[in-house]
Amino acid sequence: MAKRNPELQGLLGPLETEVMETVWRLGETTVRDVHAELAQRRDLAYTTVMTTMARLASKGLLSRDTSGLAHRYRPTVSREEYAESTVTSVVDWLVGSFPVPAMSYFVDVLDDDTDPAVLDALRAKIDRLRVQEQ
Repeated sequence: MAKRNPELQGLLGPLETEVMETVWRLGETTVRDVHAELAQRRDLAYTTVMTTMARLASKGLLSRDTSGLAHRYRPTVSREEYAESTVTSVVDWLVGSFPVPAMSYFVDVLDDDTDPAVLDALRAKIDRLRVQEQ
């Protein structure tokens, strides 16, 4: 059985992303099914897809059922759960590593179309942090 990583870490490479998008769309599937889908768009060896899916299983993103003749894979997280985890990891790293440029960027992307409730929530959070500093 593949080792499972309890926390999703890092970003997926281009092929891993394509494989995960395919598995999310198909649900429970086999390497053959995923290969057939991807081979319609690009020249790709079956063994490359097999290795990629095994790697995704070892990262904890896919579960593998080996009880049948063909191994069956299914996603362990939804696309939305993966996206949320990835955004959280990246933003935490950016803010922890480069706090001033990261926060400046977030403020810079706010514009006149930003939901006023979002701006109010940000102001309230900043006010709470300022009070805690005193």
